[in-house]
Amino acid sequence: MENPPRRRGRILLAEDDQSVLDALARVLTDAGYEVLTARTGHDALLMLSTDIHLLISDLWMPQMDGLALLDEAHRAVPAMPTVIITGNATVPSAVRAMKLGAFDYLTKPFAPPDLLDVVERALEHGRLSKDLNALAGLTSETEIETLIGRSPAMLDIAQNIRRVAPFKSTVLVEGESGTGKELVVRAIHQLSPRKDHAFVAFNCAAVPANLVESELFGHERGAFTGADARTSGYFEAAAGGTLFIDEVGELEPSVQSKLLRALESGKVLPVGSTREKTVDVRVLAATNTNLAKAVEEKRFRADLFYRLNVVRLELPPLRQRPEDIAMLTASLVRHLAREHNLTEPAIDPSMIAAMQRYRWPGNVRELRNALESMLVLQQKPILTEADLPHYIRLPDAHSGNAGLDLDRAERDTLEQALRRHNFDRTAAATALRISVRTLYRKMARYGLN
Repeated sequence: MENPPRRRGRILLAEDDQSVLDALARVLTDAGYEVLTARTGHDALLMLSTDIHLLISDLWMPQMDGLALLDEAHRAVPAMPTVIITGNATVPSAVRAMKLGAFDYLTKPFAPPDLLDVVERALEHGRLSKDLNALAGLTSETEIETLIGRSPAMLDIAQNIRRVAPFKSTVLVEGESGTGKELVVRAIHQLSPRKDHAFVAFNCAAVPANLVESELFGHERGAFTGADARTSGYFEAAAGGTLFIDEVGELEPSVQSKLLRALESGKVLPVGSTREKTVDVRVLAATNTNLAKAVEEKRFRADLFYRLNVVRLELPPLRQRPEDIAMLTASLVRHLAREHNLTEPAIDPSMIAAMQRYRWPGNVRELRNALESMLVLQQKPILTEADLPHYIRLPDAHSGNAGLDLDRAERDTLEQALRRHNFDRTAAATALRISVRTLYRKMARYGLN
């Protein structure tokens, strides 16, 4: 089997145990990443630069531990994602790492697929952050509209972003996965009076249920096993700025009630405390589920839904705005060509017409993945309809079941990626921008094992 193609990703590993350092470096190198290594936090700090796409650091190291390195790294390269690893995990250290901006936290021992899954997600997060850096200078109407799209639906979204940004009103952004909910939320923050203060993002689905409450509201020393120091929560971390609560529909009922209280009173009650703390935070929330339906089914509190739903922005799926595909394609191809140091190809109109006929179940995220695959594999001066994956080029026009269409398209996409990468699952998963575990699960579902 051929080695997987080299990925655009340079990773800095900081680990004082040479055997562990060598093992981790080997896993990442075999997966196609460029790896730099350091035995101490000080050495890692000296090696940091904007050319490093991800920092992975052991928690416990002599002279400078992982948390100190993480803090210094974020000062030096703010947009770079970081991952902490340790063999002696504690709740306070995990919480503190996340507060300092760590993307994730891995406890030894872990399997190579788990490491690659986290690395893949962290690098994707870093790429998204770079894409969103342009928002910092947004001031004009034209810039916002160009960023999002020119279809009537997206022009309405852009107009509503400008209208709601100056106020403190809670905003609920709904839309399918891949439609750009976080992009909209960050635009609201950047156009608001709070733009010079913190923007803190909290993903409800990415945190264990038993930690969500303490993560959001903080906890007092002794509040639970392992809580040996007081820790502030995300609400306090976002003081004066914006707190983005993603996948808010995943909150447990007990946390829903505390969130409602915080929104109504402007105060938070840390776990284990009897004294509320006043916080000045604007809350923006997003979900890919229908919260109104969840309320009907008693899975989500009606009073919290109404409190979040002060202003509601619903992002349309890409299939409902095909007129934006040409502009999005041009922008994404230009960005991806720069990212991969490739010559930007011309786009044949036949390719745009074919893409406008496709339903795009993965929305803009799927569009980006398809374009990146074509750009990297074809490397032609002109991309045409013939270069599109066949599931996009030849959609089944006779199917009366959209769900079956989407399943068939997903299966074809998986099989094509696996064949393209000689059934190297790690390389295929990376090309598809999904985790290795997700790839295995989908392979089992479609009988591709």
